[in-house]
Amino acid sequence: MAKRKAMTIVMDGYIKWARLRTSEMDTKFVPDGQYNAEFSPEDQEKLDKSMYEAKARGKQIALKDPYDGEGFGTGKYFKIYRNHVNRSVEEFGGPPVVLKMDGDYEGMTRWDFETDGLIGNGSKVRVKVVMYGEGNMAGHRLEKLGVLDLVSYVPDADMASGF
Repeated sequence: MAKRKAMTIVMDGYIKWARLRTSEMDTKFVPDGQYNAEFSPEDQEKLDKSMYEAKARGKQIALKDPYDGEGFGTGKYFKIYRNHVNRSVEEFGGPPVVLKMDGDYEGMTRWDFETDGLIGNGSKVRVKVVMYGEGNMAGHRLEKLGVLDLVSYVPDADMASGF
């Protein structure tokens, strides 16, 4: 059986709990650090394509219902992620590229979290995910994320004070 080549899938959808900066990456569950978010594809066709590709590689994407009842797109989500450290290929590590997408591809610029703001729950995004490997070595990696329609993250006043 021939090995499957890496496949890039581009999908529009909605994002929740985005941890895309080094200062926010998950180090509790992934000691070397991981950038991640909950992603709800906009349409069933792209979701089905992702699920099929994962299954063909011997993996299953953990598709979940939103625990808070706040579903976007297809109403289901899966975790997209990128490890801070990739032990095999150095350039596959580090934060994902985050872009401002103002209509056309010509006008794309890098997202500046200080001036453009934090990406809040329900923001519409376009993600570029690479699915790779087979069996135990299969997985996916978030390559790029483009913000199509920002829902600004505004911290709760109670959270700012710690209570």
